[in-house]
Amino acid sequence: MSTKKAVSINGMSRRTFLKGTAGSIAAALAAAGPGKFMTQGMFAPALIRQNNTVVLAIQAFAHDAIKAVLPDFEKNTGLTVQLEDGPVSGNEMLTKYAPAFASGESPVDVFSDADDDSPTFIRAGYILPLEDVIPQETWDDFPESFGSQIEKFHSFDGARYRVPHEFAIGYFFTRKDWLDEKGLKAPATWEEMVEVGKEFADPANGVWGTTDGLIKPALLYVYVAYLASQSGGDVFAFDEATGEALQFLYDMIYTHKIFPEDALNHDYTAQNALYTGDKVAFMRQWPFFQSVAEGDTEWYKPEKMVIELPPAGAAGSKAWWGGWGFSIPQFAPNMDGAKELIKYLTSNEVAPKLAEGQSWFIMPRKSILAAFEGVDNPIVTAMGVYAEAGVPAARPFHSRVAEAQTIVDDAASQFLTKQLSLADALKYGQDQIKALGE
Repeated sequence: MSTKKAVSINGMSRRTFLKGTAGSIAAALAAAGPGKFMTQGMFAPALIRQNNTVVLAIQAFAHDAIKAVLPDFEKNTGLTVQLEDGPVSGNEMLTKYAPAFASGESPVDVFSDADDDSPTFIRAGYILPLEDVIPQETWDDFPESFGSQIEKFHSFDGARYRVPHEFAIGYFFTRKDWLDEKGLKAPATWEEMVEVGKEFADPANGVWGTTDGLIKPALLYVYVAYLASQSGGDVFAFDEATGEALQFLYDMIYTHKIFPEDALNHDYTAQNALYTGDKVAFMRQWPFFQSVAEGDTEWYKPEKMVIELPPAGAAGSKAWWGGWGFSIPQFAPNMDGAKELIKYLTSNEVAPKLAEGQSWFIMPRKSILAAFEGVDNPIVTAMGVYAEAGVPAARPFHSRVAEAQTIVDDAASQFLTKQLSLADALKYGQDQIKALGE
């Protein structure tokens, strides 16, 4: 899809819409007179404003970490930040905010939004470009491997609209205690994954080399996209490399028997239970599993949870990443306050403080990794290692990403349950994506 394509917004092109909105904001600034919106360091002057409250919507579990960094902001700006509980998924984001945005209104000034909804909001003209808001030093704080993800899910037409605040990537957890007992090393390639997996797999007793949660909706897509990042495939193109990823998963299940067929009915709770039940030698899982395992105090030992680099396919040792980020609605009631707040929360000085308060904010930004240097935190350590090794791959992109992911789910499921051949599954996926359009 060309990024130069105009998008219709209630009969207006996206460019016309943005031009009109920018003009309105410029007129408001001019009418306010010089000085009112000038910045002083990181903060705007502590002047009395007609509206001195900034509303931030973000999931409730992150509120305490946000509150901890607000006193300096409020003192230096004269603004008061009001926190609201935000939606927990991209689909909920669309349901809650799209009607208001479509009416030219917004109930919030800043919000945390997900990969699944952000492209839709951006292309509809509902999100403010951040080119003149977020300084370059903030963008420079992210590793180079984030470039593709930021360009696809946080940007459009050359402008950036969202700043990542969460880093969700599939880590490769290994039972180092098991490997050491057999004198083995963690698999570094797909071929070694099969060889080492066979050393542990005992299907008759429910023991496997590896596993994952593959239940629909969404979880099957996650793992197929993970393997495709290693094979070099574009899952939404259903290309040859994606076919290689699907075939590898099929072979792990049926040919090599190192991966349980029942995983097609497993969610992450079932997947984790297999691992902590001493039934799996290694597996991909999201960062939250570290806390889940540590919470099982009778079972947990560090050597049972050693994170290694993902086994490499043809495209190398990769794992796609995604997450949530901060955005400003085009119709934010307190636009100048929203700009100051998002600049503050994403700054190199404040981002590490948020990360210290809530693991959801831990990212491989230079400032955050520096703040955690010397701290014994497996996820932080792995995050730095993964970033240094160039493991993070951009999340597969489609402008209608939620629907496109469902197509991957359906095509992969029909192949893995032997309803379609690989060729037919790929053709099915290509046809469905074509019908979905852009």
